[in-house]
Amino acid sequence: MPDLALQTGYPPRLRALIATALALAIPVVVGAGVSIGLDPPGPEEGLAVLLFLSLALVAELKPVPLEEDNLSTVSLAFVFILASVILFGWQEAVLIAAISALTAQLVERKPFDRTVFNTSVYSLSAFAAALPVFVLGPSMDNPLTITVEALIGGAAFVAVNFAFISLAISFHQRLPVIPLLTEELRLVGPAFAIQAFLAALAAALWATDARLLVLMAGPLFTVTLYQRSSLATRRATRDAYTDSLTLIGNNRAYELGLATALDAAADGGTRLSLCLVDVDDFKRINDTYGHPLGDQVLVEIARLLGSAPDSVGTFRFGGDEFAVVLACGEVQARRHVEALYQRVSAASFSHGAAVTVSVGLASYPDQGDDVASLERAADSALYWAKHSGKNRYCTYSPAIAEAFSPAELERRAEHQARLRAAENLIRVVDAKDEYTGAHSERVALLVEAVARKLEVDDEQVEQLKLAGRLHDLGKIAIPDRVLQKPGALTPYEEHQLAHHPELGASLLDGMDIRPVDVWIRHHHEHWDGSGYPFGLEGEEIPFGSRVILVADAYDAMTTDRSYREAADPQDALVELRRQAGVQFDPTVVAALAAHLEDVGLVSSVEVGEVVLLDRQVA
Repeated sequence: MPDLALQTGYPPRLRALIATALALAIPVVVGAGVSIGLDPPGPEEGLAVLLFLSLALVAELKPVPLEEDNLSTVSLAFVFILASVILFGWQEAVLIAAISALTAQLVERKPFDRTVFNTSVYSLSAFAAALPVFVLGPSMDNPLTITVEALIGGAAFVAVNFAFISLAISFHQRLPVIPLLTEELRLVGPAFAIQAFLAALAAALWATDARLLVLMAGPLFTVTLYQRSSLATRRATRDAYTDSLTLIGNNRAYELGLATALDAAADGGTRLSLCLVDVDDFKRINDTYGHPLGDQVLVEIARLLGSAPDSVGTFRFGGDEFAVVLACGEVQARRHVEALYQRVSAASFSHGAAVTVSVGLASYPDQGDDVASLERAADSALYWAKHSGKNRYCTYSPAIAEAFSPAELERRAEHQARLRAAENLIRVVDAKDEYTGAHSERVALLVEAVARKLEVDDEQVEQLKLAGRLHDLGKIAIPDRVLQKPGALTPYEEHQLAHHPELGASLLDGMDIRPVDVWIRHHHEHWDGSGYPFGLEGEEIPFGSRVILVADAYDAMTTDRSYREAADPQDALVELRRQAGVQFDPTVVAALAAHLEDVGLVSSVEVGEVVLLDRQVA
């Protein structure tokens, strides 16, 4: 029988429903007992009633599962209760239903309220099953009448039972009752229909010859075996298409689900969107917090992905890669993705830190008309999102396709290899002069901070940081005695020092890392044209060179050198402001000042008369 699977703490409406079921059932059960007591059956019929009670009790204790979760079951006791209505009358059927249900609930140690409710509903359902017998009267010699009474009685039993159970679940979970009733009928309705025919068969066999009831073992065993075999098949299918960690669809389910959804969209002329989701820096989560917590983060991400109302399916097809198929076009899909970002940003994850995701979005039929093209489009969009700062989503466009064509990807890979080779030169600088190496790293950080203040895009920020690290690369050819000389330099030594920007740029020739080499060549050009090597002025000076010059000068002034002590950050900023518009770009100086104020190194100051610039940065 359908069961009320609830916990304690029932809402008032549900308690009222339980009380109503009990109030209706008590007179029915008491009436059945009194009626049998006043007119007890004979020994032969009494043994028959006990036999049907025993069969119903065994069936009630061993229900047949209908779904993989074992929460939806159906009891074959229905067959014997319905047959008892036809063979013996409503009184015996009600008592068989009440006793079998009560015993099963007690054996399973169900809560008191649940036991009372389920027993009451079962008794009322058995009483309702007697309706056709009341109307048509007992007819043990007519198989057609027995069949009609079994079918109508079974329908009445199911109607009462499902109505009470659906209302109970609706009141407890605050869900609409009609969808619940429809779902209940879908799950167990066919099983009850089959059992109604088996009940008619049981009654007919008993009426013909009680010994023929043994023939019911075959059909009942077949039904049970079929249902359990079908359940085992569904479980195996579920496991084959389910990711064991997150319990959502796996790669096989994704391929099948996307192809099926695309076919349905093509047949119906509707739209479909594919969202590829990648967890940002997931390896770092595993390395920092361990794989168990990393796995739990994936489980939590999977739960957040499954909240879209238009979702056709949610899948995990890689370690930290997910896919969501949406039955909507691009505009609605973007809203779903934005809602996903809100859920992820508001979520609390098991490892106690924030998690971000990158998403690539493509829609059918605008950006792909088959599985392969739709996946390529979504993957290109995801690639753009990952390589444009992460924690963002991208909708596919032809520009992205061009940017991430195989030729472009190969070019970018080669470019990255050249950048890594250039960065390896930093080790040469470190080996040459410990100060120069550490100074270059500090300049790179200052350059990044200034660039962020000036709202430079992420790709250019990375180029500026590399240029900051390499800006003094040319100093590897300058003798140590010149670099570390505590006194004034000779004209020849000044000429040697002034040559280092061009030398550094020349060392990067052939690496094709423009504009990094250009910025390094001109990072000692002055705003008023007094710098070197070419005496450029104002906007003629490349932007990156102007940023490096300001960061270079500030760090040089605030660091101990062999020929002087470090200046206070406040005094250094005064000097930079004094030289803004002369030696330095005023906009860059203002951005550095804003950064220094943000980190608390300086406060707002006026230009003074401090002179700190020396030969290394002049």
